[in-house]
Amino acid sequence: MATLSLTIRPSRPTTSGKFPIFIRICAKTEKSLIKTDYELDDASQWYNGKVVARSDASMMNKRLLYELKKYKDRLQYLDNHEYYSAKQLKAVLTQRDKAIPDVRTFNDFFRRRIAEMKEEKRDSYAKMMEDTLKVFERAEGDVPMVLMNHITIEHFDRWMKLHGHTDGGRQIRLCHIKARVNEAIKIGLIRCDKHPFAYTAIPTPEPRELDISVNSIRKMINTDVSHSKRLTLAKDMFLLSFYLGGVNFADLIQIDFSSEESISYIRQKSSEHKKKNRRITIRLTPGALAIIAKYKGENGLLEFGYKYSNKNLQCYINMCLKLLSKELNIKESLTFYSARKTFAQFAAEIGIPYPIIEYCLGHSIKTSITINSYVRVKPYQADAAIKRVVEYVNNPEVFRPYIEMRSQMQMMLM
Repeated sequence: MATLSLTIRPSRPTTSGKFPIFIRICAKTEKSLIKTDYELDDASQWYNGKVVARSDASMMNKRLLYELKKYKDRLQYLDNHEYYSAKQLKAVLTQRDKAIPDVRTFNDFFRRRIAEMKEEKRDSYAKMMEDTLKVFERAEGDVPMVLMNHITIEHFDRWMKLHGHTDGGRQIRLCHIKARVNEAIKIGLIRCDKHPFAYTAIPTPEPRELDISVNSIRKMINTDVSHSKRLTLAKDMFLLSFYLGGVNFADLIQIDFSSEESISYIRQKSSEHKKKNRRITIRLTPGALAIIAKYKGENGLLEFGYKYSNKNLQCYINMCLKLLSKELNIKESLTFYSARKTFAQFAAEIGIPYPIIEYCLGHSIKTSITINSYVRVKPYQADAAIKRVVEYVNNPEVFRPYIEMRSQMQMMLM
């Protein structure tokens, strides 16, 4: 049976004359030491396993007992720990500290994850996570790992409801929290009999109507706005996203357009968790090529001639799109994201299979559906889908009988 206790080494001070306090592991007649962050000025300040003769002795003893309890708790969750040597136990018990040092609360762990995302240049997602953490801290404060349970999650969700957060806002915040909770469980920072989200259902909001009609996008394509730099930028960026299968702005600005035949990229938002079809390959249509030629720099990336950050540039483009909708008398809400929603809506209307639409959008293919475990979407299928959507925009009347027939058949199945 392994035992843990506090100790110092009176005969082995540091080069500065200090005496570190250790957690001693005794197992199988062997001993091993885990160094804590606490040191004594003199060996006489240690007596019978406690700090004495210091003004801060009481505080140090409380913190040392907390450290000791932390490792004892880890030992308790280790199966068959009596078969490990002291050296092996030290490696197991300290592994978590090496992976995630200086994490005392869920908030600390959340902030560390945000910092990692910024290092990975995932600035947009990191900003969303920062916003979620601010909301969480307003509701719950600084939450120790041991209190990150179903009671805390239920209270947080209830707090958001009382403070007027929409279903969509709650969905985003709870998904961010759940992802971090799962990471903490995976590396052993959170231990629980019931998952913290066991009794909290993540809401599913009604889809926002951000797509525009065929007539509106045809009006955009056919209207000459070359007299205005802002309107031209808005029109070009909206149509380029649409012609590329609804690509997000964060992905659009990092795509290499050196080839005049096709593009290939990995969607930033899902690059870590997607397992299938991570790389999206799409053949460039004539409409996309014409727009790319206007903005492509020598390095193959798009250049706009503005000194904005990427986030501010997207905000500027959205502002220009509002001006464009006013200029063209487009009644629907028009944002850069509308191009993505519009492509998906048109593709669904003309009967493009959902897995192919998911591929174009860069979404994960649902492997819970058996057939998707065997069938992989090919780039040529995405190319054909985009071509058909563009044909639908150019000649909507050709597709009208099919769309009406398909709608009637769907109603018959309901």
